[in-house]
Amino acid sequence: MDTTRTNDSSQTPNAQHIPATSETLTERRLRWSNLLRSQHYQPVIEDVLNAELPKYTSSSPVGRISHVSHMRECALILSSAPLVYAAAVDGDLVRRMLTDTNLQQEYRAIQQRAYEQPSIYIHLLADEKGVAPTPNQSLVIRDMVLDYIAEGNASVHAWHLDNITRPFVSKSLSNNEYRKYLHTQHRSPVRVATLHRYCAGIQARYNETPSSLHDVPMRFPPGECGYSINSHLRLRQHRLHQSSNYIMNLIEDICTYLHSTNVLTQHFRMHQFIIYLIFRPSQAAIAEIFCSGLLQVWIGNGGGFNGTPAGRSNSSEQRVGADEWEALERWTREGSPVEGNMRVQRERAEMWCKALEWEGGGEGEGEGEDLDDELMGDG
Repeated sequence: MDTTRTNDSSQTPNAQHIPATSETLTERRLRWSNLLRSQHYQPVIEDVLNAELPKYTSSSPVGRISHVSHMRECALILSSAPLVYAAAVDGDLVRRMLTDTNLQQEYRAIQQRAYEQPSIYIHLLADEKGVAPTPNQSLVIRDMVLDYIAEGNASVHAWHLDNITRPFVSKSLSNNEYRKYLHTQHRSPVRVATLHRYCAGIQARYNETPSSLHDVPMRFPPGECGYSINSHLRLRQHRLHQSSNYIMNLIEDICTYLHSTNVLTQHFRMHQFIIYLIFRPSQAAIAEIFCSGLLQVWIGNGGGFNGTPAGRSNSSEQRVGADEWEALERWTREGSPVEGNMRVQRERAEMWCKALEWEGGGEGEGEGEDLDDELMGDG
């Protein structure tokens, strides 16, 4: 790379399963970041897909598509990704966007294109300087979540938290155990369980961090990732806490409350960015799945605020006509390094294939098929 889903009905106990590994979240993301900086896409794609695709059954649209097709789309995503995407992967997007004029210029172009092009967006929790919370600060936030979800009227802070942003909650309603971020038609046991998983993920990330780094800002800010056919509208909804991610909304309100009460000296909030412009209908679901996995935004590992598997609310791509998709792909071919980067991937793959031809000394090596047919096609 040179350059949200919180529907209660879809929650399952294994939704956030991540294979056991001795590698910490930070180590994993650093390894992926280094590989992508050197254009080594294949091991990263395999890592992410092997962790994410088991969340989907063979009956789902994603599960019925071949693994090779998923890998092709992920390679195209990485090959056409802008600098903004790379900065998100590296974990310094919020900070760099404040001072990097090249990044700012590119982002303005992405924002303009996103008015007419489906895209992937993210939220990143950081202060006004782009600094993420420390592990110890995350525990303070975690403790406030536990207070908020306490049974009965045990919560000390719930009413204050429910009145950080609209709609506000009356004191009498709060005294009757109403919690804005826990209630659907009633107090949702699924939401309570999900927030407990969030708290467990925060503890897990704290535990895997050396004690010497507990007061050092996390290298990769907690995040949330989503897809939209109109990310400008969707991000506005999130900003207003409308049809939004209740986990992320609660955490942002907690951070505001903790800052206003001087518990936290920094004011952490969600910073919104559009990071990738989708240019093929086959990318809509897999782009959200891949980007969510790559950015490790799951509550189960303390990486972010996504509580359910991605790629389940992407049907809006069907509202984009075939001619529009063709135009978007032409623009991407002309305006991004996708073809050159894909050619690098193919050359590396062909070299490895030749290296495996140990019988016959690699004779009879052909030139291969056309790049567009092999790597840019729908096959």
